[in-house]
Amino acid sequence: MRTLIAVALGLAAGTVDAAAPSDGRRVFDRTCSACHANTLSEAPQLKHPEAWAPRLAKGRETLYKSALEGFVGPTGEEMPPRGGNSDLSDAEVKAAVDFIFTTVSTKRNTP
Repeated sequence: MRTLIAVALGLAAGTVDAAAPSDGRRVFDRTCSACHANTLSEAPQLKHPEAWAPRLAKGRETLYKSALEGFVGPTGEEMPPRGGNSDLSDAEVKAAVDFIFTTVSTKRNTP
């Protein structure tokens, strides 16, 4: 209960800039999945953790930057800034990256 009150007070004061962990899944489902769960896309698929290995190796900060600012890969595939959804806050984009990072890392480490 104290945590909930602290978060509510922080939001009211504008001092909390972090999305809840469930927000990452929500953002992925509503925005990112259009490419990262669509086999017609050249984007790395969430269900194929091996495709994420080189991206994970670059680190979370690099993934944040690519997701926030956009990215054009070596074969011309394009990641639009904020997944093409300019209404997403930085915290929401980072939460989606965190969701992908955690999901893919878990799948890669599962026998």
